[in-house]
Amino acid sequence: MASITHYGEGWRAHLFVAGRRESRFFKLRREAERWAAKREGELRGGSTALTFAEAAERWLAQHLPRLSNVNTQRTVEQSIRDYVLPVIGSRRLDELRRADLVDVVRRVSAAGKVETAHRLGQRIRAILDHAVDHGDIESHSGAGLSRVLPAVEKTSMAAVTSAELPALVKSIDSYPEPVTRLGLLLLAHTFLRTSELIGAQWSEIRDPETWVVPEERMKRRIPHVVPLSGRVRAILEELRAMTEEESPYILASSQNPRCSISNNTLLFALYRLGYKGKMTGHGFRAVASTVLNESKLWGRDAIERQLAHKETDDIREAYHRAQYLDERRRMMAWWSGYLDESRSRTQE
Repeated sequence: MASITHYGEGWRAHLFVAGRRESRFFKLRREAERWAAKREGELRGGSTALTFAEAAERWLAQHLPRLSNVNTQRTVEQSIRDYVLPVIGSRRLDELRRADLVDVVRRVSAAGKVETAHRLGQRIRAILDHAVDHGDIESHSGAGLSRVLPAVEKTSMAAVTSAELPALVKSIDSYPEPVTRLGLLLLAHTFLRTSELIGAQWSEIRDPETWVVPEERMKRRIPHVVPLSGRVRAILEELRAMTEEESPYILASSQNPRCSISNNTLLFALYRLGYKGKMTGHGFRAVASTVLNESKLWGRDAIERQLAHKETDDIREAYHRAQYLDERRRMMAWWSGYLDESRSRTQE
């Protein structure tokens, strides 16, 4: 079987043919894997039938650019490389049986990753459907893999209560890593979804008082306006001072400034602060919604618009999408003041 190793600024694929090593160098790992899979197929007797790895590489090359979020791209690709290719990657498509595919998803489920197993089942089917569309196989048995798996348990996102919020804000102030600390504060003050925050770029700050998250990074694919309170502007100024010039990201990775921090950076920071099982990134949205609604100072529509929630009435949604901005600016300034006052109330 071929081996793929990192070599210099690229990847080297090598295998042994009649006792002699045959190798090729590629800039991209997927190119190395594609060559290796093709070469192995040739050595099995000149067969031109694609292996699952070859089909997967072709599907990834076409599918990943359609995903706007780089972290989602990484998650999709890594799940296939980690859980699928090591098991069935070298198998020819026309040799794969239903039992082979079931074995892949059941292994992942048995490791406690039930939701991941369900998603892998969908991706395996998509790869095989793609192979059918390209004429590599006439049919496959990858449909409905979810039915062999346990149901995904739906759990509510952990969130502190409004009474517990001051202690959390004070804890965040003590977090030692500055970018993560400021990222948590941004999450608290803007109550964006975590995925929407970590991909934030400096170019999205339209003016000193307005941040516009583009539609491709929003869950509902609609641009979202975030009014910037004075406190948020101060946080952004701190981040700008510690961001390398070549980085487009507001929350840049310390390992690679050309990338943003990862999905789990903020969540694991909450764990380290003692909030595992008590608070998540999404929890800031829940507690903000509770406090803003209970204050009776702000209209429900303004709150829902700032949360970027979906209207049940499409006509109402279209009409109100750009509405309430003045109220939302006042509301976000009030919310930042509320958080800062909560923090000061916990000072000794």
